[in-house]
Amino acid sequence: MRHGIKMPFQYCFTMNRWCLAILFINIVIQGCLSQNGKECTAINNLDNQRLMSLMKAIVPELEGKRKGDAGKIGVIGGATEYTGAPYFSAITALKVGADLVYVITTESAAPVIKSYSPDLIVYPYLNTNTVSKVHSLLNKMDVIIIGPGLGREEETLKLIYEIFIECKKLRKPLVIDADGLYAVSKNLSVLQNYPSPGIIFTPNYREANKLKQAVSLNDSNWFNYWGDYVTVLVKGSEDHYYSSISSFSWSSKYGGSGRRVGGQGDILSGALGTLYNWALNLKVCDTGNIFQVAQSISTFAAARFTRECNYKAYLEYGRSLTTTDMLKYIHASFETLFNNEK
Repeated sequence: MRHGIKMPFQYCFTMNRWCLAILFINIVIQGCLSQNGKECTAINNLDNQRLMSLMKAIVPELEGKRKGDAGKIGVIGGATEYTGAPYFSAITALKVGADLVYVITTESAAPVIKSYSPDLIVYPYLNTNTVSKVHSLLNKMDVIIIGPGLGREEETLKLIYEIFIECKKLRKPLVIDADGLYAVSKNLSVLQNYPSPGIIFTPNYREANKLKQAVSLNDSNWFNYWGDYVTVLVKGSEDHYYSSISSFSWSSKYGGSGRRVGGQGDILSGALGTLYNWALNLKVCDTGNIFQVAQSISTFAAARFTRECNYKAYLEYGRSLTTTDMLKYIHASFETLFNNEK
């Protein structure tokens, strides 16, 4: 079956026969989405049913494409002690469907990460002597994931702040997780008023509380501190997504298991990097909140996908489940969520 959705028709395989099915996707989101080049009328808020339809729609066709069209994703992170996190994030971005994935890491971590997979492009540039090389690489990346395995060394944080500033100038879409969020909590203003397409923060409950305390807003909308184009996914037994446009916010607890392993968040960040790029490229909006829509769709898709990987792996491995086991279920989870026409 072809990946992605062609409108208004698509072929589906049913009962060993090809049948023509008319696919009507009535996408109505806050006066923003378009159909045949015309704006649709706003009717309702985003809900899980609409998000499920939309996340299938963002997957690009494979035919007629060139290398790079499905995404060039960057992962900035890793340290001597933490080589697994950037690997999990990068390999997930690649296996979900990005064409090229670059890892920018420290000199000591680079050969270790390279040894995990020959499919990743790894640069040992995360140090003060080669930060200018990092800046030159940022241009080629469609979405940049910052934080997996980064560590909290003072020198590293200074480098990350420089990279944040450069990404802001280049208007690069960002996914920030793990120690990248710690860096933000120690320098809140560095990302304030970040321009479109924007940033998606992916904290767990504790990381979200630290950010909230650092912002010190007596307001439940603390996430608005950074501007209209910064959104937040708070991961937990139930995932909660917050947008500056309240009607694009949602919560979800489908799938997953009671086994929560270290590295699962890295799988989510990698999947989100690829899906965020796809959602931006779909350009479902003609006007208005195009970027917030892309953020909401891609974050929902990444959260559901990660939970599905966890669920499928848990059925086989139970309490012994590790993040490496979850990687084995990337393809099956993708098929379940994105190519299931039910």
